[in-house]
Amino acid sequence: MRKFSSIKRNTLGSVAVAASLTLAASVAAVGTAHAAVKVTITGTVSCAKFDASTPQLVTITPKTGTAGSDETPGEEQVEQYTIKLTGIPSGGTTVTAKVVCEDDEGDTNTYKVKNVPIKKPANGAPVTLNLPT
Repeated sequence: MRKFSSIKRNTLGSVAVAASLTLAASVAAVGTAHAAVKVTITGTVSCAKFDASTPQLVTITPKTGTAGSDETPGEEQVEQYTIKLTGIPSGGTTVTAKVVCEDDEGDTNTYKVKNVPIKKPANGAPVTLNLPT
């Protein structure tokens, strides 16, 4: 009986090691299948819907990933912006863009554009998103 119990323990130990290795391999495969990417978003931002206001700040917040923002010069009603987002799933995600506009008296207005799909282009070029869309 003693030999049987030591064989049983060795067999169970081998099975546990094999199961652990299989689990680790599957987790590694899943991790690489959903690798996050960097996405650069460029475009124009407008505050024309608010009298005499200029864009001051553009913030883009992805559903999955890290938010980014860009302060514009605030000299014209339409300005250029560039934002780099990180942690975006390789399959893409949706984002919410928030724009802060300010007039000559220092009053601010904001608007949001929600659920805009973002996916890194195959050629790695920046994504163009003109606000408002």
